[in-house]
Amino acid sequence: MGFLTPGEAERYLRLERRLARSKKGSRQREHVVAAMGDMMRRVRWRRTDFNAQTAHRLTHRYAIVVLENLNIDGMTTSVRPKPDSGEVGRYLRNGAAAKSALNKAILDKGWYGLESALRSKARYSGTVVAKVPAPYTSQTCPAPACGKVDEKSRESQAVFSCTACGHTEHADIVGAKNTLARYRAAGLVVPGRGDPSGSVKRQASRSTARAAQAA
Repeated sequence: MGFLTPGEAERYLRLERRLARSKKGSRQREHVVAAMGDMMRRVRWRRTDFNAQTAHRLTHRYAIVVLENLNIDGMTTSVRPKPDSGEVGRYLRNGAAAKSALNKAILDKGWYGLESALRSKARYSGTVVAKVPAPYTSQTCPAPACGKVDEKSRESQAVFSCTACGHTEHADIVGAKNTLARYRAAGLVVPGRGDPSGSVKRQASRSTARAAQAA
C-alpha cells in the first residue's frame, strides 16, 4: 500500500490476522475493525493531500496535462477461468495472488482522485486537462523514424527496448511521450511561450479548452 509506512503496513497485516481469528460479534473484533478503519482513514487523507498537491503543481506549471483514458474498472476486475476449463488450479497457483496485488496497487494509487483534483485546480489556472486512448502507449517506440508497436519491446515494468530500432528508455517515459504524441496528433496542442514542447505554463485559449473537453 503506497500511502502506508512500512511499519503501518506490517501492523495492518497483523490486524488482518487478528480479524481472521476473532469471533464475529465479539468486542475484540470491534476493536480490530476500528483500528483498521483508523489506519485506512489516514491513508485516504494522505492520498487526498498528495493528489491535491500534485494537481496544484502540475496545473500551475503546465498549460496542458494529458492523461490516458484508462478503464480502471476493467483493469481491476479479476478474470477467472471457467470451472470446466482445466485452468482453475493453475490460475489459483500462479495468477490469483498476482492479480489481487495488482488490483490493490492500482486502486491504492487513486488515479481517479488525481484526475478529479487536476480538473478542479484547472478551473482556476486555465490549464487544459485532456484524455487520449490508452492502448499500446507503453509498447510503441517513440523514436520519430520508428513507431514500431511490439509488446516484446517492454522488457520489464521499467525498461523499454525497441525490437526494431533498438531505442532504449524508461517505459514510463515512453508511455508519457506517446500519450502527448496522441494529443498532438489531434491538433490541440497549445505551445508554451518560448518552448515548442508546451512545457512552459501559459493560459490556454477557450477554443482549445472546449475542443479538448469535447475530445
